[in-house]
Amino acid sequence: MKKQQLLQIIEDGGATLNKSGAAVNFENGYQVSIKDCYTIEIRNARKILKAINKLLRGIDAGAFVGVWIDGGKAFIDISQHITGKAYAVELGRRKRQISIYDWQRGRCVYL
Repeated sequence: MKKQQLLQIIEDGGATLNKSGAAVNFENGYQVSIKDCYTIEIRNARKILKAINKLLRGIDAGAFVGVWIDGGKAFIDISQHITGKAYAVELGRRKRQISIYDWQRGRCVYL
């Protein structure tokens, strides 16, 4: 990923990235964080970029790197796309997540 793409992600409020660093959008299912990795102030774009690229190099093809922006910080994690709500909720709770992302509705489902 390059700096210009990161700046767009920050402006957009976040993104879910596949192994190649491309932003993905699913029509349905849920995105569930399986590992929280970094929380970095957005003013440290170089540090965010380094963290994202490190994670992208290390994930498997079926995993994703999630970046969301809130309160001047970038929260970066590794996530999975889960089609069924029951399993997504179960996995989210097991991974001690506050919420999962519902792609069809475009919003979080709080656990």
